[in-house]
Amino acid sequence: MNSSASHEQHGSFPPIVTAIICVAALYFARAVLVPISLAILLSFFLAPAVRRLERWHLGRTGPVIVAVVSTILVFVALGWVVGKQAIHLAGEIPDYSDSISKKIEAICGVKNGGLGKAASTVNKLGTELSQTIQAPATDSKSPSASPTANDRSALLAPASRHPVPVEVVASPESSVRSLRSLLGPVLGPVATIGIVIVFATFMLLRREDLRDRLFTLAGLNRIHVTRQAFGEAANRVVRYLWIQSLVNLSFGAVIGVVLYFIGLPNALLWGVLAGVLRFIPYVGTLVGAALPIILSFAIFAGWTRPLLTLGIFVVLEVISGYFVEPLLYEAHTGISSLAILVAAVFWTALWGPVGLLLSTPLTVCLVVMGHYIPQLEFLTVLLGDKSALATDVQLYRSLNALDIDEAQQVIEQCLLEKSLRELYDTVFIPVLILAEKNKHDAAFGGNRSEYLFQELKRIVEDLAVRYTRDHPRTDAHAQVGPSGQILSARSTNAPAISVCCLATRDEGDEIASMMLAHLLAQAGYDAHAAAVGPHKDMLDEVEEQVCGTLYLSALPPFEISAIRRLHKRVRSRFPKVRIGVGLWGYDGETDKIRALLRIAESDLIVTSLGEAVVQIQQFTELVARSQ
Repeated sequence: MNSSASHEQHGSFPPIVTAIICVAALYFARAVLVPISLAILLSFFLAPAVRRLERWHLGRTGPVIVAVVSTILVFVALGWVVGKQAIHLAGEIPDYSDSISKKIEAICGVKNGGLGKAASTVNKLGTELSQTIQAPATDSKSPSASPTANDRSALLAPASRHPVPVEVVASPESSVRSLRSLLGPVLGPVATIGIVIVFATFMLLRREDLRDRLFTLAGLNRIHVTRQAFGEAANRVVRYLWIQSLVNLSFGAVIGVVLYFIGLPNALLWGVLAGVLRFIPYVGTLVGAALPIILSFAIFAGWTRPLLTLGIFVVLEVISGYFVEPLLYEAHTGISSLAILVAAVFWTALWGPVGLLLSTPLTVCLVVMGHYIPQLEFLTVLLGDKSALATDVQLYRSLNALDIDEAQQVIEQCLLEKSLRELYDTVFIPVLILAEKNKHDAAFGGNRSEYLFQELKRIVEDLAVRYTRDHPRTDAHAQVGPSGQILSARSTNAPAISVCCLATRDEGDEIASMMLAHLLAQAGYDAHAAAVGPHKDMLDEVEEQVCGTLYLSALPPFEISAIRRLHKRVRSRFPKVRIGVGLWGYDGETDKIRALLRIAESDLIVTSLGEAVVQIQQFTELVARSQ
């Protein structure tokens, strides 16, 4: 066994080596992986439209052909419009040279300044270039430039004495090189686009088969997890693509309309480019805005319309980038803003501009993989939009740092997402357990420990005042049980049951009993939490309340002797009372703890507040049926 384990240990790569191998494979295999990734992205984008067309009984192939051909036509039409507008703009650029020079001089203020010298240099260079281009044509047409008779005889004499035949021979290799240099930059992208379209069409036609193969590859024992991961990743990517398309389309439409009314030529071109280039994060927006802004400064005589052009881009980008996109993208992608930036740099370094385009969808898939694969959980921690610290750890850290405002913010944020029962069971109970474990630590004990318990007690009292049975929480999750079932409030015809909650040891147990009493009171029961103190005082308080059911509240680390002693005294003084023991956060076997506590089978053991509320409701139903 030792030899096999040693062999297994030596045969596995360290994580850093595995990461380097994966990055190297992504870089050197980019010629194959980039078209496949683009095809997957396109198939995700077209899948909702294909499914909708399939509902119209067009078969399996028809919807795919319609979706793919429509996409090709849209891109061809877009390219035709952009190309036509660009050719028209290129013909008008020489007319704007004087305006550019005047703008440079106006910005400089004086002609002798740095920009003034730059303007004069630009004008002088343009003049020389134009003269150089026009000189041969002028010389060939000017009569004064014609050679004299003597010059002609001198030029022709050698030719007459030694005639040399001239023959023009076209080299096949030079022709191929010229054709290759001319078509090379075009054929590469066209070939990539063709491969992407073919792959995307195949994936759409065989998407169920590819999905089944993926599930089989992951293993039949993990088919449920794989299906969930695949579905979540696909849904997130599709939502991101459609939301991004809607945002960019709106951005380009607004830009085009505003530039049209400003009077900038080719407003349609700039609107289309602004919308399309925004699909490329960060860089696309700068490129799409730079061209029309520079053109506006070149062609308009004053400063009003150029500044309006600059302002509309700045205002729309601020609104989209800082308000609309964070609200939509983070909610639908599950990745943080910093992770989007880091992913953009990483994938651009690996795959160039295409990597920048694919950076967000690829990061979404990595976050989903980290959510479902334990070995990749660090990806979700590093890239996800959720806090790396759990809510209970955040609250404990805030209270430990004596930061009441931050603690209150954590609680309010948690209440927006969770029910009151979930807040108590999944946040407050773990905080109390941490406090109990660290109470005797020299760095935590003393006044700080007392402060944490006092503050938590105050928070629970405040929540009990805010959320009563007459004023419950407005969300539907306020009475969700531990297994997700809805906890119905006590019926008016149900028998009245009084419940008392006793702390077995200290303030932490008392706070837990207060939370249980609050949940029971919300459900309509007469619940009371006795103040922690000597056993005789607490039992006297229970006797005054005339309780029919009594819960002993205990937090880990459990003091078995203290729980057993209090249980024995309660049983001897109230033999007819139904007793439950709340071992909050206990995840062991109840039979073993029951034997250690030496309690009867009729007594209950619960490990969560929600479970205790469910027990009370079940007991109420039994009593109602017996009557």
